[in-house]
Parts: sequence; structure tokens; C-alpha cells
Amino acid sequence: MSMLFSSSGFYNLVHSLSNLGTQLAMSNMRLSTGHRINSGADDPAGIIAVANFDNEIAQLEAATRNGERINSIIDTADGAMSQIQSLLGTIQSKALSASGSTVTAEEKAAYQAEIDAAVDSIDRLVNTTTFNGTRLLDGGLSYTTSGVDNAKLADIRVHSADTSAGDITLAVSVVSAAEKAEISYDDGVLLDDVTFTLTGENGSEEFSFASGTSIETIAAAVNAASDTTGVEAEVDTDLFFRSVEYGEDKSVSINVTSGTFAMVDGTSDDGVDATVTVNGQATIADGLNVSYSASNVSVSFTLKESFGSVGGGSESFTVTGGGTNWALTPASSYAIDYGMGSLGSSSLGTDELGYLASLKSGGVNALSSGNYHQAANIASKASLQVATERARIGAIKSYSVETTLSSLATTKTALQGARSSIMDIDYAEETAINSRLQVLTQATTSLLAMFNQNTSTMLSILMR
Repeated sequence: MSMLFSSSGFYNLVHSLSNLGTQLAMSNMRLSTGHRINSGADDPAGIIAVANFDNEIAQLEAATRNGERINSIIDTADGAMSQIQSLLGTIQSKALSASGSTVTAEEKAAYQAEIDAAVDSIDRLVNTTTFNGTRLLDGGLSYTTSGVDNAKLADIRVHSADTSAGDITLAVSVVSAAEKAEISYDDGVLLDDVTFTLTGENGSEEFSFASGTSIETIAAAVNAASDTTGVEAEVDTDLFFRSVEYGEDKSVSINVTSGTFAMVDGTSDDGVDATVTVNGQATIADGLNVSYSASNVSVSFTLKESFGSVGGGSESFTVTGGGTNWALTPASSYAIDYGMGSLGSSSLGTDELGYLASLKSGGVNALSSGNYHQAANIASKASLQVATERARIGAIKSYSVETTLSSLATTKTALQGARSSIMDIDYAEETAINSRLQVLTQATTSLLAMFNQNTSTMLSILMR
């Protein structure tokens, strides 16, 4: 009898068939689940690596959900602010339209009604723009401060602050004062008829005065048109013409078209921005309005006139907390510190210029006051403030959240690829293995059948 049909050959075939059956069963399971590892015994080290990858991927997915949530908050706030900007544009337009010399009292009343409605709509948006029950525009996201001297500083807005290490104290020093644009006349009562055009930030106005007119009369006439020109007059021995506001972008000029009206130091002048430091560092100043940014804080504020127009003064205040801290993951070492002050009508505008609420009926800058350009300037300033907030949250979305989400997606793809290389099968390769195992199983089964048949034949011969 050949070795094939020996007892040892039989047992080898049985053992091979058993091994092939085990391998085929494992291959079938892999093809069914798509996984190379279906139990810890398949690859002990691999199962640990896969578990670590799963944990990292779960963290990335949580971070992605947090980032998408932050984006939703930003989109909600930005949508409301876009509407507020549109309303502010309407207010500015109506205020300027009311300044026309041919506008009737009835038309001004209609313009005022529109302004009132627009301001009310702004406050309604501020009070109703929420995300998951949290108001976004009413100052609920603002930082808290202490030690503010309201006689020296106003309109403090903390845009971002990292108070995780404690309160942040800001020492404000006015190195040099802000100045208004200023020109002056010192010849006293007019000696002949004079006509001149006075030009300021808001526009120009022509004035004509007869010989013998006092400088007090000239000042009164100029002040009556101050809203149109942006220039005010004051008599202090001489006659001074000054820009209403401070800063190098404010100007005043005079053009004498007839008569003699001698100016002391030229016929035009520009204002000067204050020079201010915070904690010894330079700031950006626009007249009395100051912006300061450092690694752990970003703020803006307005110097009160009595403080900012006198150099050498100093004042401190402290950021104590508040704001919002947007972390993409709870354990993240990087978080977005952000704060937004109220965008209500009592907050939009500045202490120097005035606030949006003053444009409503009965307010000091309502149309009945005749301060049409002042009202328009307040609406313009408010619009700039809202646009600035939109730019800030837009930058957060574009340069912090979106870039982080993109990075998270790239990292997740890489981790999933690494996990798949350990955990998942190559279907083409596994299918080929499965086919080979099936052929070997069938062949081994055939050999066993042949062995059984030959054994039966031999036994029948021996039994004869």
C-alpha cells in the first residue's frame, strides 16, 4: 500500500482538512465583516492600535461637532448684524434726507417715524437674537471690568481676553493730548463787509456779514450751522473756529471771497490724534477713540474729553472675566476667547459723538433738533461698529474655526486610513485566499474520499 493510503497519510489528510476548514471559516468571516481582526486572538497588538485610533477619531469627531456649532453661532449673530447694518443705513439716509431746505414739516415727521421704527427694530433684533437660549447681541457675551473711572474713560469694549491666569489690569496713559482742528480771527469788529465759506468734516457753508458785525454775532451764526459744517465757534478774546470732534482726520478751513477777514495762523488746520499707551505699549488712536491689542487682551475705549485733551494723564482698569471661551474640544490647549458688547441703541455710537438712542423722537439728536448731520454721523459710526464686530467674528470663522475643521478632517482621514490598514481586509487579496482555500479543501476532501473507497475495496477482497 502506498504511503498515501497508509494510516499516517489518512491522519495527515484529516489534520490538513481540519486546518483548511479553520482557515476557510476565518476567511469567510473576514469577507463577511470586512475586518481582518474579528477577535483579540486575531492580532493582539493590532486590537490595541485600533482601539487607540478609535479613541483619537472619536475626539476629532467631537471637535468637529463643536466647530460646526461655533460656526452656527457665528452665522446666527452675523445674520442679525447684517440686518442691523441695513437698518442703520436707512437711518443715516433718512437723517440726511431731512436736512434738505425744501423738506416740509410733514416729511420730517415721516422721516422721524421711520427712524423711530428702525431704532426699535434694532433693539428688537438685539433682544431676540439667540442660540440655544443664549442671547448673542445684548452684551451677554461681554467681559466684565472693574475700577473704571467714568469721568476719564467711556465705551469700553473688551473684544477678547484670556483671564485663565487671573485678572488683566490695563494702565492707560495719555502721552500727548488729542486736538481739534482750529483757526482763529483776532481783529475784533468787522471793518468792512465780509463774505467767506467755512468748511469742516460735514460740508461747507457760506456766511456774509456787514461792516461793524461783532465776533459774537459771527460765532452765533457759525454755531447755528454747525451741524452742516462740523465746525463750531467760540469767542475767547479772539474768535476761534474749531472742528466739533478731535483727530487728524478732522479739519477746518476758511475761504474769504470778499472783504478783509485776517486769520491769525493760516486759513486751514487739521486736528491731532491722542498718543496713548496701555501697559507701556503703543495703541492705535483716532482722535479720542483708542484700540489696543496684546497677546492676552484686545480692547477699545473712548477717552473722555477732559482726560484725552490734556496730556500726561493716566488711569487703570481691570478685566475680571466674562466673555466666551470657544474650545473645539474640552481638553484643547487652544481656545477662542471672544467678547461682544451690546449692540443696542443705547450702546451704539460714542460718548464724544452721541448714541443711536438719541435719534429717537424726543432725543437730543432727533430731527426736531436740527442736528441732521450729527444724527447721520452717529448712524455711520454705529454702522462701523457693527461692521467691525462682523469682521471680528468673520475672522474667527475663516481663520480659526474653518481652518481647524479642515485640519481635523485631514487628520481624521489619515487616522482612518491607518486604522483601516490594520483592521480591514484587502477584498481582492482575501477573495483570492478564500478561493485557494476552497480548492485545497475540495482537493483534500476528494483524497479522503478516494482513501475511503480504496480502503473499502481492499477490505472486501480480504473478506472473500
